[in-house]
Amino acid sequence: MAYTIHAGIAPKEIYPASLKLGGTNPQGDRISFTNYYMELNGKPYFAVCGEFHYSRYPEDSWETEIRKMKISGINIVATYIFWNHHEEIEGVFEWQGNRDLRRFVELCAQNGMYVILRVGPFCHGEVRNGGLPDWLFGRSFDVRSNDEGYLHYVRRLFQEIGAQAAGQMFKDGGPVVGIQLENEFNAAAALWELTAKQGDEYLSGGIGGEAGAEHMRLLKQYAVEAGMIAPVYTSTGWGAAPLLEDEVLPLYGGYAYTPWSISAQNPDQKPTPEYVFVNYHDETAGTGEFNPPYAKTKYPFACCEMGGGMQTWYLSRFQVEPESVLAMSLMKIAGGCNFVGYYMFHGGTNPVGKTDYLNESTTPRITYDFQAPIGEFGQIRDSAHLLRPLHYFLHRFGERLAPMATVLPQGAEAVTPEDAHTLRYAVRTDGSAGFLFVNNYQDHVEMDMHENVRFAVLLAEETIEFPRKSALTVHRNASFLLPFNFALDGLNLRYATAQPVTLVESAEAATYFFSMPEGVDGEFRIDAHEGITSVSADAGTVEMDAGNHYTVLIPHDRSGMIRITQEGAREIRIYAMNAQEAAMLWEMEEEGLQRIIFSEIPPVQTGDGLEFFSSGNNSFSFREYAGGPAAAAKWTTAYEACSIAQHSGGWFHSYDLELPAKEAGLKTRKLHDHKIALEFAPRMLEGVEEVLLSIDYTGNVGYAFAAGRLFHDHFYNGAPWEIGLSRFKDVLKGGEIILETTPLRRGVTTVTADAAMAVEKQFTGEATAVFHSVTAVPVYRVALSKQAD
Repeated sequence: MAYTIHAGIAPKEIYPASLKLGGTNPQGDRISFTNYYMELNGKPYFAVCGEFHYSRYPEDSWETEIRKMKISGINIVATYIFWNHHEEIEGVFEWQGNRDLRRFVELCAQNGMYVILRVGPFCHGEVRNGGLPDWLFGRSFDVRSNDEGYLHYVRRLFQEIGAQAAGQMFKDGGPVVGIQLENEFNAAAALWELTAKQGDEYLSGGIGGEAGAEHMRLLKQYAVEAGMIAPVYTSTGWGAAPLLEDEVLPLYGGYAYTPWSISAQNPDQKPTPEYVFVNYHDETAGTGEFNPPYAKTKYPFACCEMGGGMQTWYLSRFQVEPESVLAMSLMKIAGGCNFVGYYMFHGGTNPVGKTDYLNESTTPRITYDFQAPIGEFGQIRDSAHLLRPLHYFLHRFGERLAPMATVLPQGAEAVTPEDAHTLRYAVRTDGSAGFLFVNNYQDHVEMDMHENVRFAVLLAEETIEFPRKSALTVHRNASFLLPFNFALDGLNLRYATAQPVTLVESAEAATYFFSMPEGVDGEFRIDAHEGITSVSADAGTVEMDAGNHYTVLIPHDRSGMIRITQEGAREIRIYAMNAQEAAMLWEMEEEGLQRIIFSEIPPVQTGDGLEFFSSGNNSFSFREYAGGPAAAAKWTTAYEACSIAQHSGGWFHSYDLELPAKEAGLKTRKLHDHKIALEFAPRMLEGVEEVLLSIDYTGNVGYAFAAGRLFHDHFYNGAPWEIGLSRFKDVLKGGEIILETTPLRRGVTTVTADAAMAVEKQFTGEATAVFHSVTAVPVYRVALSKQAD
């Protein structure tokens, strides 16, 4: 079927924003804003922000996890500062160990990451009372108000945070580029957890109108007085949030899974509007919950809470589809978002407080995995592999994309979330070049598959129709972007049915990496140019028409290199990757030189080399692209038992690693169907980074105990329950862990009507509480450094 979109528009009007934001660091780097995007040194800067809560993760692993985020394409780390994690007891502030904010920020700086501090005082984040300490209640003042009693404590908190972050602001040469004030003010509240229950008793959500704006003004004033002077101040903009006009950048978001919409009376979630294309800079268009009190074209549309996953709630059990996360990003970007932010990008574990558990009772007591792209124990998940090529694209080509306007096809406004049949697509363009966005994912809807799809993009002076030689199938849950009139080092790529990912340049060649969507052949149309001397491909076919235009077709089930030689210019290469290989691409920079590595095993970059984190595999391989500017590395490791075989061939240098296999030594003992004991070998953690338990069970809530103490838990959602044991070394000293689950009931519970004393409940239906299997998977950490010549 053919789809047409009129994209022959004038370039978008872009001008300096009226926001009184921005600043310069001692190195001369300057942050500023237009009405459409953030700038770094006068050029569009595409922020890719990921949430990671330092106080929910062990301090000795922070740097490794920050590096995992960086290689995943995150360039700004956002983190909540939970008040009750730091001042659980009034007047006793804790900033040590896993609560050492300064050390966390310093590690971000050392690894080239900017930071946004979400200072509250109210945060939410599924923390008890939204992060407000218990001792703050029962006073003569109201929380989240302009009462002087409450503001006294807020000012004191900000002074404490400011002291911890002193010298770390952007203006000081530090990494902190942003301060978020409050959270969901006058838009949402948190459960009042003074009496623990699954209920609907909520504390204050804040205030609106002029009083609300005054509250936000005071918070900014207190932040500045505490030394938290940053080029960017933000606040959440959804709901009826008050706005400090031109003083604060409002941020937005969206989630595929909305457990707060679920109740016993309404157990089924409705499809969200997040996967229907909109134009966030169109004053007349309907944009769902984005209905700001200012002109939509006045500020950039920026996000801080795009659902990187979602925490299961007691009444809402689900498995986050990885495709939902990628589609969310593409939808926001297609709509004109040039600043994306994931909540969460990295999961965590709630600390246990001195007085009680510190999380909200709607969620588990301990785990805050969030089904995030990087899990609670550092697991790199499928959603991270889907996002990474997009993030690399934003880093490499975001400067091209950022000024481009959103164009929707005719009839787009009539598409509803429940519509499973209409193909959803949009364009971002400057009127002559651009990107076509396609989305066939919708939460809680099974979408149709679309076969033999063809597009016609109508520009002012030409119409680009594609594909011409192949059949494009848009599979269920697929989402991707395709370029048209894409500049290739002096040549023009008229269109491609593959997504640009990154670019590697050397004196000899410019190599563009493209990812073919699942099941889609890569069709590349290269305009005629008098300098072209040859076009070839090591997979697929090459055709030249009468006008000297080239069409190269790469089958979707393989990867292939296209080579374009030119007279008097460097070679241009296009490496078309199938979807599986694109998920294995990792980009890093070393002394200004790019390296492209392909590996199923996640790596991170260290100061002197690489580290790989291999889950269950004691032997693995990786490849490095040989056509980049960096010379082939000779890798070595301090781990004497690890062997490395190196060989080169074709476009890649290849490396095979093998190390001794580790047996976890796990023994299970059945106590009941619903209760088992786990016994471990005394030295099970020696020689490995982690031992990850994968627990297959059916139940309602899973509990992990050691010596009678709960140290982890899980709300059953059909997926394996995972526990990393390395952070629970003290737990393992007891030599035994007890796993227990309560029954998952499917049926009807009634109460005996004539009970005179204790209420007797009668259940009719199926109740299941059983452990099926438990496996212990070793995670190997292999550090490689470059061998001196």
